[in-house]
Amino acid sequence: MKAALLVLALPVFCLARAQPRMVVDSPHYDFGTVPQGTQVSHRFKISNAGDAPLNILKMNSSCGCTGALVGQAHLEPGESTELEVTFNSSGLRGPANKSVQVVSDDPAAPDQTLTFQAMVLDAVLPSGQEVHFFDLAPGDRRKASVKVVSPSGSPITVNDVALSKAPWLGVATREAGADLFVDFEILARSLPKERPSGTDTVVLHLANPAPLIVRLKVLWEKQAALVATPARVAWAEPAGRDLVATVLLEHRRHKPF
Repeated sequence: MKAALLVLALPVFCLARAQPRMVVDSPHYDFGTVPQGTQVSHRFKISNAGDAPLNILKMNSSCGCTGALVGQAHLEPGESTELEVTFNSSGLRGPANKSVQVVSDDPAAPDQTLTFQAMVLDAVLPSGQEVHFFDLAPGDRRKASVKVVSPSGSPITVNDVALSKAPWLGVATREAGADLFVDFEILARSLPKERPSGTDTVVLHLANPAPLIVRLKVLWEKQAALVATPARVAWAEPAGRDLVATVLLEHRRHKPF
């Protein structure tokens, strides 16, 4: 009698190891237009969608931005935290694209990159950097203005207006919607007698749309006592010839020489 061979098929169970899984809601953000010199922030949500604890180990920021955890770096399964990214637009102009790399102990995707973009505009745009008052007669009293535009539409706020020691020059500011006008008035009779011309500096300390300093120059020149007729002499002749021109000099007040 032969012995029967009994073979039993036993099920084999493979137990998967519990692992964390880092998930970022909306890993890209657009700040839109940002005035130059301002600082803006955004919070990214980070969650642990795995079945084991997740640890955020470090963050690597590209230049021009910083990242800081608002909550905890250790997340149990199902927990979430926020990462606040701050972008400083100082010294930048035009499109900006930045990123923050988040490193965790997620074995499948340990590195995840959060990105954001912004269009950096000049905080303010003066219509000119210089104001000219030329050919000033002793009794002249002249005015001129510079318009300072706010590209972002945020109203311009002035903290202070500093003027170099110049009693002959008056400066005032006036708002026009979001923009600003800087009005200048010069009194020729108050100009220093010993100087035929000069340059004065006006410094605007702005609080909005960004803490900013705007420098404007005022160039002035007195009317010349003598008038030359013609005012300019030019020749276009072959070399080797004597060239002579007559220039008439007159005193503006008809005084004798």
